[in-house]
Amino acid sequence: MFVMAIPLYIMELSIGQFSSRGPVEVWRCLPIAKGIGFAMVTMSLLVAIYYNVILAYTLYYLVQSFRSVLPWADCHDRWGSANERCFVRNRDVILCTNVPRLLYNEYGGTNITGESFPISLQNPGATFEAPLKDFSLLMANCSNATSSAAEMFWERDVLDLSSGISEVGGLKWDLVACLFLSWVIVFLCLIKGISSSGKVVYFTATFPYVVLTILLVKGLTLNGSLRGLKYFLVPDFEKLKSFTLWRRAAEQLFFSVGIGWGGLIMSGSYNKFRTDASSFSIIVILADLITSFLGGIAVFSVLGYMSETYGVPIEDVAKQGQGLAFVVFPEALTTLWLPQLWSVIFFVMLFLLGIDSEFPLVQTALTVFSDAFPIMRRHQALAAFLTCTVCFAIGLTCVTRGGQYVLNLFDTYASGVSLLAAGAAETIAIMWFYGVNKFSDDIEFMAGKKPNIFIRISWTVISPLILVGIIGCYFYERTPILYNNKESYPAWADHLGLALAAFSFIQIPIVAILVVIQKRSITKALQPHEMWGPGDDELLEEYKRFKEIKAPLRHRHSHGNN
Repeated sequence: MFVMAIPLYIMELSIGQFSSRGPVEVWRCLPIAKGIGFAMVTMSLLVAIYYNVILAYTLYYLVQSFRSVLPWADCHDRWGSANERCFVRNRDVILCTNVPRLLYNEYGGTNITGESFPISLQNPGATFEAPLKDFSLLMANCSNATSSAAEMFWERDVLDLSSGISEVGGLKWDLVACLFLSWVIVFLCLIKGISSSGKVVYFTATFPYVVLTILLVKGLTLNGSLRGLKYFLVPDFEKLKSFTLWRRAAEQLFFSVGIGWGGLIMSGSYNKFRTDASSFSIIVILADLITSFLGGIAVFSVLGYMSETYGVPIEDVAKQGQGLAFVVFPEALTTLWLPQLWSVIFFVMLFLLGIDSEFPLVQTALTVFSDAFPIMRRHQALAAFLTCTVCFAIGLTCVTRGGQYVLNLFDTYASGVSLLAAGAAETIAIMWFYGVNKFSDDIEFMAGKKPNIFIRISWTVISPLILVGIIGCYFYERTPILYNNKESYPAWADHLGLALAAFSFIQIPIVAILVVIQKRSITKALQPHEMWGPGDDELLEEYKRFKEIKAPLRHRHSHGNN
C-alpha cells in the first residue's frame, strides 16, 4: 500500500495532470515507450468486455430478486437428474463429505479409550481416530448431495454451464439481454464524454456507501458475526509464506485503485493544472483502504452468521471471486427477514460499484481515440456507440453455455499479472529513461514542490524491483489455468490465454521499433517530444523557461559531484 500504491498513484495522476493528455499521447515525454500506452488501453478494453458480463450477472440476479420466493432458496425439479445432488443448506443437513471434518473438530488430537471402538479417518493434513459409533451415526444420517440450492441456481439457471471450454454451446438469451442492457447503460453515461460520466459518478460512487453502511450494520447484528470477524482479522501467518497470496494481493491492489490501466492518467488529464495531486492521491488511497476494510467486515460478518446458522466451519461457506457474490451472499440473504428487499439492496450496490469501475475502462479508450483522431471529439456519441457495440459483440462469447470458461480466461490473462507488468514497464520507462529528476522537476513546476525522498526512492528502486520480482516468480511457478481451482483447460485454451496477454504487450516493442524507424535514431526516440509539457500554451511557454533555469543548475550540481 505505502511502498507501491501511493507512489504509483501519484505518478500516474501527476503525469496525466501535468500533460493534460491521455495514456498514449502522454508518452511524448518518452516516444519510444508509447507502446505502453497502447498496451494499457488494450487491457482496459479487454477487462471492460468481461467485466460488463459480471454486471450482466448482477442485473440477472437483481431481476430475480423481485420474485415472491427467491429462486436460489430451494431445489427445483427443472434441474432434472442434477436435482438429486442438490440440498437446501441448514443446521440439520450434514454432508457425508463433511463427516471427517466434523469428527476431527471433536476428536482430533485426543486419545480414544474405554468402550469406544476407534476408527481411523483422514482429514486434510491429518490422520486421527474417532469412535466408530459416532462415525456410523453420522454416516447413516448424512446427505450425499454435493451442491447447495444457490450453487445449483448459479450453475444450472444462470450459466447453464457446459462441460468445458471445448463445448461453448449456444447463447444464453436471458444473459444476452442483461449484457445488452448493461452496455446501453454504459453508453448513455458516456454519450457526452467525461462531462456526462463525471456527473453519473457522483451518484455511483456515493450511493454504494449508503448501502454498504446498511449491510455493515445488519451484518454486525447477526448471530455469529464475531466468528466471521475473528476469521477476517486474525492473520494466518503460515499462509503469509505463500507467494501466490502476495501476487494476488498486488493484483487486487492495482485493480482496486486503478493503477496500470491508463484510467488514472486519463482522469488526471482533466484535473486543473495546479491541483495538489499528491494529497489527492493519499486521500483516495486511504479512502479505498477504509472502504475495503469495511467491506471485509460486512462480508465476513455474514460468513460468520452462515457458519453459526448452519453449524459448519467458515471454510465450508466461504468462496472466492464470483462465488462469493453470486452463491454465498445470495444464500445468506434467503435466511433474513424480507430476503427480497435485502437481495435488491445488495445487487443494486454491486451493480453501482461495478458500473463505477466500468466507466474509466471505456472512457480511457475513448480518450485515446479522441487524441488520435481529433474529429471524434465532435462526435463523442458516435465514438461511444461504436466502442460499446464492438465490446458487446465480443462479450457475447462470455454469455454462452461455456462462457464462464471464456470469462475465466479473460480474467486470468487479460488482467492479473499483465496489469503488474504494465505497471512495471510504465514505472521503469518514466523513472529510469525519462528520468526521476526530470519528472520531479515537472511536478515542482506544477505543484510548487518536489515529491519527497521516500516517493522518489519508491519510484526508482522499491516499486520496480517488487513488481519485476513478482512477475519473475509468477513465470517460474506458473501452472496451467484452472476453472474453479479444480477443472483444467485444454492446452490450446491455455495457449490462447497466453496469446491474449501477449496481444497487449507485443505492442510495446512493435511501437518502439516504429518510433525508432520514424526518428531514424534511438537517441532521438529516447528524447522528449519538442511539444512535451502542459497542454495549455501559456503554461507550456512558462514551462520551457522553467527548464532553461533548471538545466544549468542540474549541470552544475552534476559537475560538482564529479
